[in-house]
Amino acid sequence: MYPYNRSQEKSWQPEEVARHLGQLLNGEENHLITRGWSSGQVPTLRQKYGSNIIHEKDLEEKKNVCLVITTALLEQLWKEPLNLMLLGSAVVSWFLGNKADAISIGIALLIVSLVASIQEYRSEAALEKLQTLVPPTCTVVRDGSVLEGLLAKELVIGDLVLLGTGDRVPADCRVVDALELMVDESCLTGENHPVSKTGAADGENMVFCGTLVNAGRGRALVVSVGRQTEFGKIAVELDKVEARKSPLQNKMEELGQRLAQVSGIAIVIIGLIGTLAWGRPLLETITIAVSLAVAAIPEGLPICVTVTLALGVLRMARQKAIVKKLPVVESLGCASVVASDKTGTLTQNEMTVRQIYLAGGSLLDVTGIGYHADGIIQDSATQQAPSNEQNEGLKALFQTASLCNNATLSDDDTTAGQPTELALLAASRKCGMVDPRPNYQRIQEIPFSSERKRMEVRVKPFRGTYETKALASAVQLKVPQVSSRRDSTGSSNNNNEGALYFVKGMPESVISQCRYIMNETSEKPFKEQDSQNILTQSRKMASRGLRVLALAYGPSLKDGLIFCGLVGMEDPLRKGVAEAVEQLHSGGVKVLMVTGDSKETAMSIAKKCGIIRLSNDTSPTKASPNSGNIKTGLLSRSNSFASDDGGSLCDLEDAQSTNNDYYAMSGEEMDAIRSTPELAERIHGVRVFYRVAPKHKLALVRALQHNGDVVAVTGDGVNDALSLKGADIGISMGKCGTDVAKEASDVVLADDDFTTITSAIAEGKGIFFNIRNFLSFQLSTSLAALCIASIASVFGLPNPLNAMQILWINIIMDGPPAQSLGVEPVDEKILRAKPRSPKDAIITPALLRRCVTSAALIVFCTLKVFSNELTHDGQVSKRDTTMTFMTFVNCDLVHAYACRHSERCFYELSWKSNPSFVWAVGGSLIGQLLVIYWSPLQQVFQTESLSLSDLCYIMLLSSSVLALDTLRKLYFPSWFSDLGQRAPYKRKKTVRKKVRRKVTTRRRNMLAL
Repeated sequence: MYPYNRSQEKSWQPEEVARHLGQLLNGEENHLITRGWSSGQVPTLRQKYGSNIIHEKDLEEKKNVCLVITTALLEQLWKEPLNLMLLGSAVVSWFLGNKADAISIGIALLIVSLVASIQEYRSEAALEKLQTLVPPTCTVVRDGSVLEGLLAKELVIGDLVLLGTGDRVPADCRVVDALELMVDESCLTGENHPVSKTGAADGENMVFCGTLVNAGRGRALVVSVGRQTEFGKIAVELDKVEARKSPLQNKMEELGQRLAQVSGIAIVIIGLIGTLAWGRPLLETITIAVSLAVAAIPEGLPICVTVTLALGVLRMARQKAIVKKLPVVESLGCASVVASDKTGTLTQNEMTVRQIYLAGGSLLDVTGIGYHADGIIQDSATQQAPSNEQNEGLKALFQTASLCNNATLSDDDTTAGQPTELALLAASRKCGMVDPRPNYQRIQEIPFSSERKRMEVRVKPFRGTYETKALASAVQLKVPQVSSRRDSTGSSNNNNEGALYFVKGMPESVISQCRYIMNETSEKPFKEQDSQNILTQSRKMASRGLRVLALAYGPSLKDGLIFCGLVGMEDPLRKGVAEAVEQLHSGGVKVLMVTGDSKETAMSIAKKCGIIRLSNDTSPTKASPNSGNIKTGLLSRSNSFASDDGGSLCDLEDAQSTNNDYYAMSGEEMDAIRSTPELAERIHGVRVFYRVAPKHKLALVRALQHNGDVVAVTGDGVNDALSLKGADIGISMGKCGTDVAKEASDVVLADDDFTTITSAIAEGKGIFFNIRNFLSFQLSTSLAALCIASIASVFGLPNPLNAMQILWINIIMDGPPAQSLGVEPVDEKILRAKPRSPKDAIITPALLRRCVTSAALIVFCTLKVFSNELTHDGQVSKRDTTMTFMTFVNCDLVHAYACRHSERCFYELSWKSNPSFVWAVGGSLIGQLLVIYWSPLQQVFQTESLSLSDLCYIMLLSSSVLALDTLRKLYFPSWFSDLGQRAPYKRKKTVRKKVRRKVTTRRRNMLAL
């Protein structure tokens, strides 16, 4: 057992950490901080304290692919009611001597399970390629030597790890020394502001598994591995969160139970009639019962459902989305709420400078997105290029921003460093400036800290002169000298004549240190009015969702700083997010934002991407996702940074003061709500949840589910994992997503494209209606076969179809045509429909009416031919069964064509729209002709050749199926069409109106107070 706790590890000095960890091996001292472990000590440590592996399955070597698929195949065989019933029928058939039936049922079961197991195996294999968060390699010191490229899973407690810019931290480590080490912990905390790390005992001295080193370098000793890391602890919690079944799984389970019950009752009744009424032997009765079971249970149904879902998975894979479980594709069609994380999901996680406020009072806009040099800087009021005076201010501003900067932005846009500093370098490029740092010597750096909220550097030019007039003027500024020729930082001024300090940080912190303000190319005293103007402008920028930094320079940090301007930056939206949100709204899907960011930032992003749309009526009870265009009331990008005179800022502030308290809820407010039902009542109308922790996200998911919503949650960080698994559909990001998030999710977006969700939801809607179409075809065929066998049994007639012919109908004929119905192009009306309720039955009254009427006509045509062909002596000949068999199959294939659409008639359907159906029906016809005319198959199926007149008669009789279908669709659509009878999905409409009215009144009363 590891003897130390986290508080001890943080409180020790670096040498103490090394000494205590070195004593883990029987009290043996070890110079860990200089030489690391020896290779011989590593196995003992791994055995004693564990490996750096989060998932236990990673401990095993790669299994044989065939063994993995075989295991999945056995699991598939036992988990579906239809499969179990078919398996029972196969066993009975085998012991009764009907080995042909048993083998055929076995083949059907094999196809069902093999398709599902192979597809899920491929999905998991593809997902493994995306699991890159826990780094495969790292740099470690062992035996006094540096080992590069060591597998991260080989780490043990006490290993000395070297960290550098761009590295992923391979385990939880205690920093022993650091140089400007900045770590991005957004995957754990949701905050995209890097944290400064140090080796001091009283500072931020812990780095965590999976976090990213943004800048600097350092050394650290491993103190936790595997599931003992913060990363691993969340993975353990995930195992406790119960995963919910998809709507399709529930419906198929319900359908399997109903079919088994109905078939069982019918078979028992028919068996009793045969035994008691007709005096048949018990063995013969059991044989008939098993044959009826084969006819009654649609063996092709699980195959078609699996193949339809698998094809949906393949289509999604081509769109860069990996679906881990087949039913999840269909579940997306039920999604009524998408709760999305902000950082890295809706936004790019790349800061971009959007606005600049110069000390002289000028306001400038910056165009372009990301860290590229594409974009310009222009005056906000005139939309013209900056004036000469403004250019001087921009030079001083970006000189300060570049010199007080540790990021690297190369000419080929290769980046290293924290997003805020990269954004400043990118903006300086748009101003036409070249990075000045090679021309300056950095004398001193005081890193950013959460207490001081600013960063300072001290530099001097190698050539002795500054590049801008303002900086040259600052050198001549007379400031009071401090005693001992040292400034407030303790740095000696000797040999540093002409050096200047450059500062950036939070406006309040920087302004408090300023004594001058830049005035063209010189400076003037900093007055109280100047401070008020700057802070007012800072608040205006923040109200737009911008992160604001103030910049200053001067010869001394005490009474010598000169304010030069404010910079407002944002994390821009991902491309296509606004359009995707609009499509989701138009399809009746509500989009929520769940973020750890501030309220102002969250509300700004929510308005830009359309999650919140401003209108004349600001009441949330009237803000409908489907009302109007998404751009109505939404501040456009071109106007969002207009001047006060333009009105956009006032409009935004007014809208925020009126709307924000309705549309937004904080994590603290959620903490005050103790029960899930109360939270479910309070969140109506809320679109943005800010300053939330993982527990809040999971509580939100549960509350939405309590309201009857099917919830899809998107996210990429460890802090999203609990809500991803607790949701009905968890969607994680493949590129920037964490390993835990991918493990918890159902869908992984390989390209991190939020817009893929809209395609997935449309795919899910279409799949469900296609499943209904081929279910109508399957059940009609099975019902017709059951009725034919039942009628023959009840009336003591010989069976019109033998075992092999029934098998051909149930597996070969129902398979390809039904599968092709699963890829039928979906009507736009379905794609635009609101999400269906998960309580909607997969078998509707309209579908049952279609099945019963179609089956009745098929039974009539088949028995009509059988009765005509039956000889007077009551003996069934090969011609009798062949004519009956051909009639049934032909009616079945014609019926398949009619089932392509529940509303359109057969002459309105284009055969070109679904080539798969053409190939399936064509292949089935060829196979049927081979059964009839090819001698080897004639012997197996007990058939004989038919004449051309026989075929024409059968085709004419089969066409009556199309006539019946046309009659139903033209004259009785409300009776036979799912779309014709199905009202739009409205969840608890009356209750929600009352609840929203109550919540709105309560909030208004609170605001009034």
